[in-house]
Amino acid sequence: MSARHLLAGLALVACQAIAADWNSRPLGEIAVYPGFSVPARVEPREEARIAAEVAGRIVALDARVGQAFDKGAVLARLDDSAHRIEVRRAEAALALVENRIRLAQSQLARTERLAGERFVSEDALKVQRTELDVLEAERDASVQSLAAVRLAHARTTIRAPFAGVVRERLASVGELAVPGTALLVLSAAGDAEIRARVPLAQLAALERADAPRMVAAGKTVPLEIRRISALVDAASQTREVVLSSAAPLAPGLAGELRWQAGRPHLPPEFLQTREGRLGAFVVEQGQPVFRAVDGAQAGRPAAVDWAVDTPVVDGGRLGIGLEGSRPR
Repeated sequence: MSARHLLAGLALVACQAIAADWNSRPLGEIAVYPGFSVPARVEPREEARIAAEVAGRIVALDARVGQAFDKGAVLARLDDSAHRIEVRRAEAALALVENRIRLAQSQLARTERLAGERFVSEDALKVQRTELDVLEAERDASVQSLAAVRLAHARTTIRAPFAGVVRERLASVGELAVPGTALLVLSAAGDAEIRARVPLAQLAALERADAPRMVAAGKTVPLEIRRISALVDAASQTREVVLSSAAPLAPGLAGELRWQAGRPHLPPEFLQTREGRLGAFVVEQGQPVFRAVDGAQAGRPAAVDWAVDTPVVDGGRLGIGLEGSRPR
């Protein structure tokens, strides 16, 4: 046997020895469940700048920063003198029209009797009926005018649109308010939302997490996902996640949203590159086979949807590629 053939035979035997030198462990033994955290904040579900809807001087503004109000509670009052005058004027105008209608109805009834006895022409009868129709239309307009001035008068009393706490006071007693003048900022006291911007790569882990939680002010509060925005922030490549808590949280509170992956992750040292894709070797029919992992990133644990009893090549995994095993 020539020296060349001898060396080739020795190399083949060495490769076969190396190829057989590997072992595996179930995925459940090597899997990790990494934790994640992102900044989070508590936002009121409703927050409104309460503004005047009609003109008037502020005569009462008892709302103070930090003070809580029930829905419908009085926050401020404007001088309503001019509005009361307008209401009385509209009421008088309506009463005048109604008196004219009663007179027109009486005259029409008399004309209809005379027309039945042929003492009045049909044209005269039509004129009186038309006059009554016009007066009734004027009454309808007067009713609407009265409703409008009553509504304006009611708006001189400014009430809380929802139960909340005064976050900021923007005006003072004695100032003249016009429509749109901001008086205060009211934040909803209950049913606050927790908002956090989550990187796209971590979003799937959050959706599968069993118990996301917020850690703030030395307390840990369990949360539930309420909704995930469909919009992606172009700069940070994140999506806003809105969560809720059964425990009351003060709006403005800042902390961290934390969660642990619900799916098993391969430790980064098990990942290898084959044909431009990251993955790991698993045992199929007694042989190591390369299985690519979608979304895997070098140096980071990679989520897999494999059964926990899947045998993953452990010892000798780095040498398998050297023997030319065929990736799958």
